[in-house]
Amino acid sequence: MEGTAPQVPVTQEVQPEAKEVPQAPQQPPVVPETPSPPTSPKKGLKLEILIILIALVGLSLGGFFIWKNFFAPEIKQAGKKEAEEEIFIYKGVWDPILGLEDENYLASNVQKLKSLGMNTIFISALPPFAEPEFEKIEEVFSPELLERLKEVIPTEKELLIDNIQTAHRNGMKVALTVGDPPVEENVDLEALNSRIIEVAKLAEEYDVELFTPLNEPEKFIKKNLGAWRQEILHKVKEVYYGEIAWNGAFPGFPDKESISKTAEQPPGDFAGYDYIGFGMILMSTQTLEEFSERVEGALDFMLATAERDGCKGVIITEFGVSMNGHWSEEEVARAYEIVLEKGSKHDKVFGFFAFRFNFFEVDLPGLFIKENLKTQEVVKKYFTEIL
Repeated sequence: MEGTAPQVPVTQEVQPEAKEVPQAPQQPPVVPETPSPPTSPKKGLKLEILIILIALVGLSLGGFFIWKNFFAPEIKQAGKKEAEEEIFIYKGVWDPILGLEDENYLASNVQKLKSLGMNTIFISALPPFAEPEFEKIEEVFSPELLERLKEVIPTEKELLIDNIQTAHRNGMKVALTVGDPPVEENVDLEALNSRIIEVAKLAEEYDVELFTPLNEPEKFIKKNLGAWRQEILHKVKEVYYGEIAWNGAFPGFPDKESISKTAEQPPGDFAGYDYIGFGMILMSTQTLEEFSERVEGALDFMLATAERDGCKGVIITEFGVSMNGHWSEEEVARAYEIVLEKGSKHDKVFGFFAFRFNFFEVDLPGLFIKENLKTQEVVKKYFTEIL
């Protein structure tokens, strides 16, 4: 009996130890060890993201600094250059008798024109002719030149196309108009309008860059010129989609005070034209000083008129000296210089066409004009260095 009695208390002591097992998670050593593994990676990840963001901001700021100081000026300059290149100034020769020349004339002389700084050739198509009008032409043309005109008429369209294509092949632009009718009174306006539209269609077909409906219409259309100016413009626009200029004679002009108010007036009948074109010819009755004053006044007035009517600007469609005058080579050169000098001061003068007869050789049956080297020097200087 004494050997078995002590076993009962032993069994009672084991049972409390089993009861303490559920309290194990509350013991201090276990609690801090469980949260530590998941929190450490999160802190590391946040730190890495912060470092990356700081690096990106630094790279962005550095990249912006480099772009602003090294690349942006070049881009800005390139953009400025492109904008400047968009401003095109027609620099060329007005050659109203090119159609009477030999068919190879332009091809033989185009490089010389380009050496003078010219980028455009301004030519004319023949106006409509009626047989009785040849008698009127005899008063102006020599008999030999009249015969040449009669030879050209049947093939004039082919010659005109050939000259346009020759100019384009050689990198020159073309301006085209319908030449002066042979008579100034009782002009057949219907036939004239029809001819203008015919030539405008040809201009569109062969990519002529600048078209003017008629050379100096003031001489032939005595009544309702403004109405006709708009009427013919709308008809031309139906068949031709390039730039269109009016091509008038040397304009008169009012006093300076009136000119200053012109741009504020309601639009007139030049509205719709890209440019107002006009000639500037030194007449035999004028001095060079008088010519200079008239050039300045005409430019101021027509520029104000162009602004009033919403045109891009003006074009001097012909400048030179009258064939009736007796001018020295120096005087002819000075007349050209006056126009170029005064015109180049305005940023809305978009074209200068030098009259061929005064500086380039003309050698046709019954008509010979020697070239004027002094005038060529003036033209070259302005066309290559200033304009």
